[in-house]
Parts: sequence; C-alpha cells; structure tokens
Amino acid sequence: MAQYEIPQGLYYTRDHAWVKVEGNTIRIGITDFMQKLAGEITFIRIPRVGKTLAAGATLSSIQSGKWAGKIQVPLAGKVLAVNSELPGNPKLLNSDSYGAGWICVMEPDNLAAGLQDLIHGDDADKFFTEEHAKFAKPE
Repeated sequence: MAQYEIPQGLYYTRDHAWVKVEGNTIRIGITDFMQKLAGEITFIRIPRVGKTLAAGATLSSIQSGKWAGKIQVPLAGKVLAVNSELPGNPKLLNSDSYGAGWICVMEPDNLAAGLQDLIHGDDADKFFTEEHAKFAKPE
C-alpha cells in the first residue's frame, strides 16, 4: 500500500497500533494509516509509568478535530516508560508516527504468547489493504 507506511518487522493490532519488540520489552504507537484517517491529532492521554494493564484495556485515548478513539493494550504487562512529549505536542503522532510519536514502552507478561494474537509480515499488508477498502471514500 503505497499511500501508507507499513514498516516490516513490526506487529500490528486491529485498532491500528504498532508494536515493536525491543528485547524483552515492546514499544507501542499508532500506525500511519490511523494518523491519516484521524487527521490532525489534537489530544492524547497516555498511560502512567508503573501501571500494570490487562490486554484489551484502554492504553491511550486520542482525539482529532473529526475523530476520537482509543488504543487498546496489545499485550498485558507493566508500563515502563511513556513519551512525555506527546500530551504537549500530540502532532508528533502525525509527523512521525513510527519514531518520535511512540506512546509507551511496556514489559509484557508473556511476550511470545501475546505476539501470536497480532498481525505481522504478509498478513499486515493484507490487513491494511482491507482496511483501506473499508474506509476509502468513493470517487
């Protein structure tokens, strides 16, 4: 999908978060697809460092001028670090969603088992192609 950046090597969730494995931890952010769909992001609520979160719980709330949504916790675990720049500069999610726009780093309870539930590799391309078709505006 040429119109969306879909880095290989990442894992993806059905609510458009990305997960990067960094040793025994994971870094989480939102996909290029989500930030383009949302438009200019004006607000984000980030989790608290030290908080233990269950998979499927709300990790982050995000708003733009035309959209509001949530990112769910992809793998149960403990929040080790958060991107403290985001609340004051949520546009980082738009300008660098896979870099400076990361949301948090977590230590998952069970990394290997949790990754099995995420989208990866060729399945990611297929997933984003289907999502694009679902959200595309008719011409």
